[in-house]
Amino acid sequence: MRLFATAAAAVLGIFVGTSVDAIAPIEIKGNRLFEYGTGKPFHAKGLDYYPRPNSGELNVNNLDFFTDDHESIWKPHVAEFIALGINAVRLYAVDASKSHDKFMCALSEAGIYVLVDLASSCQDCAITKDPYPACYPAPLKTRGQQIIAAFSKYNNVLAFSAGNEVNHFVKSMEISAPCQKKFIKDMRAYISSCATNMRYIPVGVVLADHQRSENALYYACRTDPTDELENAECRSTDHLHSHLKPFLLGYGLNAYLQCDPLASLNPGQVGAGYRKLLDDFTSYELAIPTILTEFGCLNVGFPTVDGFQAQRTWVDAAWLLSPTFADVFAGGFAFEFSTESDNSKSDSPFPFKTFGAQNYGLGYLEPETCDADKTPCVFQRMPNFDSLAVAYGNASTAGLPERSSYSPSHTTPPQCPAGVPSIVGVLWPADSETDMLCPDLTQTPLCPGDIINTGKASPPKPSVKTVSPVKGMPTVPPSAPSPPSPGSSTQGNPATVAGPGVVGVVVMATVAWSMVRV
Repeated sequence: MRLFATAAAAVLGIFVGTSVDAIAPIEIKGNRLFEYGTGKPFHAKGLDYYPRPNSGELNVNNLDFFTDDHESIWKPHVAEFIALGINAVRLYAVDASKSHDKFMCALSEAGIYVLVDLASSCQDCAITKDPYPACYPAPLKTRGQQIIAAFSKYNNVLAFSAGNEVNHFVKSMEISAPCQKKFIKDMRAYISSCATNMRYIPVGVVLADHQRSENALYYACRTDPTDELENAECRSTDHLHSHLKPFLLGYGLNAYLQCDPLASLNPGQVGAGYRKLLDDFTSYELAIPTILTEFGCLNVGFPTVDGFQAQRTWVDAAWLLSPTFADVFAGGFAFEFSTESDNSKSDSPFPFKTFGAQNYGLGYLEPETCDADKTPCVFQRMPNFDSLAVAYGNASTAGLPERSSYSPSHTTPPQCPAGVPSIVGVLWPADSETDMLCPDLTQTPLCPGDIINTGKASPPKPSVKTVSPVKGMPTVPPSAPSPPSPGSSTQGNPATVAGPGVVGVVVMATVAWSMVRV
């Protein structure tokens, strides 16, 4: 993930508080992810993050909590991210007009990447329920370009997601899927047009687990066989400044499949839902990465631990990150960081110890009336936090091939499903929108150690300005805790995190995402 101050530290897996280089961007080859420069394989051990307070004006959906002026909200959570062992978070809504320097650079220092959603629930901020082409509002094109321009300077942007579960609202993909596909193409075209200014950042899509095969094949295929921007680019780059087209990150799926409380009794046996998932996506032969962007089923039958009912055991995180899944899936994002009181209180009120249909948190925020303004919200872990930390801590990419030795099994787009609409020959309202100017990254402060990577030509000289470090940020990933036994009343050893400047052992781990925010 990061180059460290001494060779011994790198060899021994030691995390030193002072690094000599920035976090490496992630690049794609075939359907796998790799660290740029090192070529090491990368699996997303992710977390869906939306720290919504329990009350007050900030207790709403689709608010950008990740700005500089909300530092007091997110800053304490970075230590929890490190303790959990994640290497990626997913953000559901961002405001491109505000600075995210502190948040993004703090995560970069912690070795954490960010999946940024381009859509939101505001007016004209997402694909709508209308039949195509009206489902793609013209202002959405500008919004997407604004977010890409604002976030393109951060090396730890894993990818952009062009939408969240458009198929959750419209069950028939023929109605609005062409709008989603066209929006993806437009965002990739903008990145391609700015390739002398910034790197080729992947653009993907996130869908609910409906019409699984039709959606997976549609978003990976070309309705116009000559249009390389419509689907994932199947060729790979040897350098970020190559002249190839930008990549589509691939297919993000929100899937809640491991709902069997007995699975933890035999964790080495992959559950039926995940076996079917693996079989299905293996048969699609996609030449792009696939990630579970939300995962973590709830079931009242999961064990009670320390008085908290229905604590997820996260055996599915171990399955997803195992070598068995590695040639099809590139990791996932566990849903979610903290239980949202407004969603959960009807059947599992504060402090959320009872089973509830929306009690998805790895923890919760207290006190009950915290508003993240006059009354700060403090994160308290639930027992399933430690179970996920164990699963992530035990997962490793050590046995997977590095980029230089990896040969993709599939290199061409699949055939489009029968009967699905083409995006060619359609009068799209967004085509009348003027594209934004490309960002000039030489004039903006970068995270300490970052350089400007570009898709074409030689990287330009960056600004001499850097983002000031956030004071008091932890930098040491801890050892993973011991897992609680199924049905146990004890929590085991809680995950811990050391402060700045301490030396510890690096433990990397990842997870994946079915809550609708857009």
